[in-house]
Amino acid sequence: MSKHDYMNIAVQEPPLDYSFRSIHVIQDLTSEEPRRGLRPLRHSKSGKSLTQSLWLNNNVLNDLKDFSHVVSQLLEHPEKLAWIDLSFNDLTSIDPVLTTFFNLSVLYLHGNSIQRLGEVNKLAVLPRLRSLTLHGNPIEEEKGYRAQVSDHVARHRAGLPATGGDIARAVPALLPTASAHSLAAEPPRLPVRIAD
Repeated sequence: MSKHDYMNIAVQEPPLDYSFRSIHVIQDLTSEEPRRGLRPLRHSKSGKSLTQSLWLNNNVLNDLKDFSHVVSQLLEHPEKLAWIDLSFNDLTSIDPVLTTFFNLSVLYLHGNSIQRLGEVNKLAVLPRLRSLTLHGNPIEEEKGYRAQVSDHVARHRAGLPATGGDIARAVPALLPTASAHSLAAEPPRLPVRIAD
C-alpha cells in the first residue's frame, strides 16, 4: 500500500481507543485490547493499525515512558499520528516525546496534573497543532495562564514563526545540552500555525 493510499484510509479510520482501561504504564498497551467502536479498525499486512488517532484518555498514566516505541508497535505509520487524547490521566508535565510527532494537530491534555505553565512552551515546535486542551490542570490557577496560552494560540493562528524565545524555552526540554542563550541568538524560522 502506498503512503498516499494509507493517508486516504487513515483520515477515515476510527481511533485506536484505549480509553477507560485503567492503564498505568504505556507498555501495557501492547497487551491490552483496544475498545471496539462502531466501525472496525483496518490493519496493515503486518497487523498494525492504519489510524492516525490514539485515545488514551481516562486511564491512570503518570508518564509516557517508551511512548514512541509502543506507538511504533501499534501503528503502521506512527509519524503520521495526528490526534492524541491523554485527557483525564495523572500527567504532571508535557513529555517532550509528544513534540516528536510533527503531524500532531489535536492534543487533549485536560484533566491531568500539569502544574507549570512553562510546560506549554514545549509545544511551540509542533507546526500543525491546532487544538490543545489544558483545562482542569493546576496550571489554570497560575497567574497569567489565560494570557500566555491565548498569546501562544494567537501567534500560531496568525502564522507567525516561533520566536527565538519560544524555541529557547521549548528546545532545552528536548535537548538537555542545548543552551537557551545560543538558541535565542539565532532564531530558527519555523512555520508554526494553528488552523481555525
